[in-house]
Amino acid sequence: MEIKSFLDICSGIGGGRLGLEQAGMHSVGYSDTSKLAVRTYSLMHDTTDEPYFYNLKRIKTEKLPVYDLLIAGFPCQTFSVIGRKDGFSDDRGQIIFHLARILEETQPPCFLFENVKGLVTHDKGNTIKIILQELNRVGYDVVYKVLTSLDYGVPQMRQRVYFVGVRKNLRKNIDDFKWPDTVEKPPLSNYLIDNKAASEERLEILQYYLNNPTNAGKYTVEDIRDMEGKIIDTRMNDLRIYDGKCPTLRAQRDGVLYVRDHVIYQLTGYEALLLQGFPKEYADRVKDEVSDRHLLMQAGNAMTVNVIKLLGQSIKNFVEE
Repeated sequence: MEIKSFLDICSGIGGGRLGLEQAGMHSVGYSDTSKLAVRTYSLMHDTTDEPYFYNLKRIKTEKLPVYDLLIAGFPCQTFSVIGRKDGFSDDRGQIIFHLARILEETQPPCFLFENVKGLVTHDKGNTIKIILQELNRVGYDVVYKVLTSLDYGVPQMRQRVYFVGVRKNLRKNIDDFKWPDTVEKPPLSNYLIDNKAASEERLEILQYYLNNPTNAGKYTVEDIRDMEGKIIDTRMNDLRIYDGKCPTLRAQRDGVLYVRDHVIYQLTGYEALLLQGFPKEYADRVKDEVSDRHLLMQAGNAMTVNVIKLLGQSIKNFVEE
């Protein structure tokens, strides 16, 4: 059996799609409810003659094309450690059950799901237990693991849990699934190339963080200007400094700064796409078409291309061998 095609659900801007394409597969359709994300998706990827399924809750599976792998980065707000942790009580947390319905009714050989690391410990482990039981009920053996993008070819500290499922009647021992080997981290300077100097407003916000009770007396703005090559991240009341790596990109994060030649720059949406593994040619297609603010948000919601490529190759090797 060959794994050649995939259905891209909760597709966002197509980080999962691109990763699987790089692993040698092709898309047969995609689904997302965000019109802004779908616009970016269509600018980046060739979706000519490809069906778009708006809302996965309304998908009639008899109308789906045949496919080999279901990929989905299902909504994570309700499982995140920084979210409200409502889990299944929030409607977005129910998406996993709609994915299970699609699996049950179409029975592809395998699937790949992604979510925030907090899902593993949500509700003292009960949430992930229910998810695994549901996926098992609809006919799949499943393994999961938390991986960080930092270990797979981009200098971003993004931790996500990945679920790999294989249809039971293929009679594969899921415990034999081999997770991808780690790869060397490229230099951060390869990604910070957009040259957007921090605005006066952004520097005023930085000053606010430097003066708050948590950070008062630690640094001045001039001290920051001398931190060559460092990443400065402002969040909540905290200020964190990183060397050679970028903190996790998030949909609501726009406070990431970096220093080069004593100039403070602010991370752009273009750079965020690169840090998510999108090649420059893809980022170039949307740089002047989508606002920087939306690109930052969309990159923060995306899957890391490099990780998905390696997982796609591992899944192909496992199912096809």
